[in-house]
Amino acid sequence: MIKFLTLFIALSFHGFTFAIELPAQDFSTIPSTFNYFLKSMKAYKLGNDQAIDLAVLTMDTSELEPKSRDISARLLALKLINTLDRLEYIDIKKLPQDYRESKWLYRQREIKSGDSWVVAEISMTKIKDKWLFSKETLQSIALFEKAVKDRDVVKGVTAYDSWKERIKERMPQWTAKRSFILQNGQWLGLFMLIFIAFAFERLMRLYFANLIFKFLKNRGLSISSQLNQKFTLPLGVILFTIIWNLGLQFLELDDKVLSWFLTASRVILTIGLIMAFYQLVDIVCLYLEKKALASENKFDDILTPLIRKSAKTFVIAVGIIALGDSLNLDMKGLLAGMGIIGLGVSLAAKDTLSNLFGSLTVLLDRPFRIGDWVNIDGKVEGTVEEVGLRSCRVRTFYNSLITIPNGVLTNASIDNYGMRTYRRFTTNLGLQYDTPPQKIEAFCAGIRALIDAHPHTRKDYYHVYLNGLGSSSLDILLYVFFVTPDWSDELQQRHRLLLDILRLGEKMGIEFAFPTQTLHTVQTEQTQYDTAYDLILAHEKSAQQGQSLAKEVVSNNLTRA
Repeated sequence: MIKFLTLFIALSFHGFTFAIELPAQDFSTIPSTFNYFLKSMKAYKLGNDQAIDLAVLTMDTSELEPKSRDISARLLALKLINTLDRLEYIDIKKLPQDYRESKWLYRQREIKSGDSWVVAEISMTKIKDKWLFSKETLQSIALFEKAVKDRDVVKGVTAYDSWKERIKERMPQWTAKRSFILQNGQWLGLFMLIFIAFAFERLMRLYFANLIFKFLKNRGLSISSQLNQKFTLPLGVILFTIIWNLGLQFLELDDKVLSWFLTASRVILTIGLIMAFYQLVDIVCLYLEKKALASENKFDDILTPLIRKSAKTFVIAVGIIALGDSLNLDMKGLLAGMGIIGLGVSLAAKDTLSNLFGSLTVLLDRPFRIGDWVNIDGKVEGTVEEVGLRSCRVRTFYNSLITIPNGVLTNASIDNYGMRTYRRFTTNLGLQYDTPPQKIEAFCAGIRALIDAHPHTRKDYYHVYLNGLGSSSLDILLYVFFVTPDWSDELQQRHRLLLDILRLGEKMGIEFAFPTQTLHTVQTEQTQYDTAYDLILAHEKSAQQGQSLAKEVVSNNLTRA
């Protein structure tokens, strides 16, 4: 992004002009390397901004600082061409074609620097079958350019002209003097750069603060102005650093000094990005918290803090690695060390990690919800009261509280009664042995009618039949399902149905048996049926009588009020 903006700014000042044809890359001889450099720089002078990167290929940049190598190499290429343009018109044909030595000296002179004399040179050296401008040339070319800057460009050479060169020509003499590492003009440029970057950062922070406030407000989230400033602070740091990086490229700083500044800005930019992603996690989690509060699922209230903590931990971990890379630290060794330390920590805290992964399992698989009636491994039974990151709590039916580590839940067998669509209820209704079959048939039909009329029973599947001849009673099987959300409501509906059955039995004169043994004589009324058809009609009449009595029970039931 920085390179793109730099290119855009450069194009704004240089403008677009025609391109010049470049020679093929050939650095095998001194003339071919010299010719490639001169042609590339001529194209750059005429407006081809990418050509200077081609000219840099002719230079030995191995001793330049890695962080500032690209910027410093372009600056040195400009200084070299400015120096050559003022020395003489270079005839490529006069340069040595087959030079046997490993180093060729083109120009050399002594130049006064401060209180001492320094030897400056323009030379080429042979490196792996390539002739390149030597590192000694790059080290002394700034002094060489300064020594010939008052000369005119030789005849027949295209002069390099830019807005920077025009500004430098109009600057006072005192700006070229060096004071404490940098020239006075460079110090002035730094202060101006800080002012411009600070002003731009403030304006953009205000814009982004308003943008974030409107974005969150449209989604039903309101934050204070202080919190909004906290969110936009990292953006300000990033914008300031970008402007700072762009401005440094125009101050023509020495390679080492430029490397220091670029390293510092890269560190600050990394810190700004870490802060931005850290705050972005909070913004996203604010939205998730709002959604969690609106949903009925209580697991969302646990999931949002877990996402926040995990995301922030990840941002910090990646940020530490990126920060180490910005400081040119050996991250391979650091990562290896962190791996060993992490292994030791994981072994020491394996139970904690097991509980953490157990909580993730509970959150993702959702084997139960808050308020569900569960049976865990046949050992713990009760209602789920709370689910945390380390453990869950179950309230038993004798009101004790059992804490279960989440690590246990990953391999546990969980029987969730709370997830049942229907809640089964089965029992036996014992009638006395002297109950006539017609009454039993009518009683069963009446119970079925009660089940059909009950608002919380399953209507498509239930059983009410005489199921056994017990030692002291005639056993009627009642097999029914209730449609209720929890156990408490199920008890209420059981109560309601059983009371209706007792009322129905009372109206029909049904006597319920109890486990006793009594010897007595009962004189019963003998009913004779002439045919099997008469017997069937009697049974149907009994069933209709039971159903009508059941309707009467339902209509007069006080518990339905």
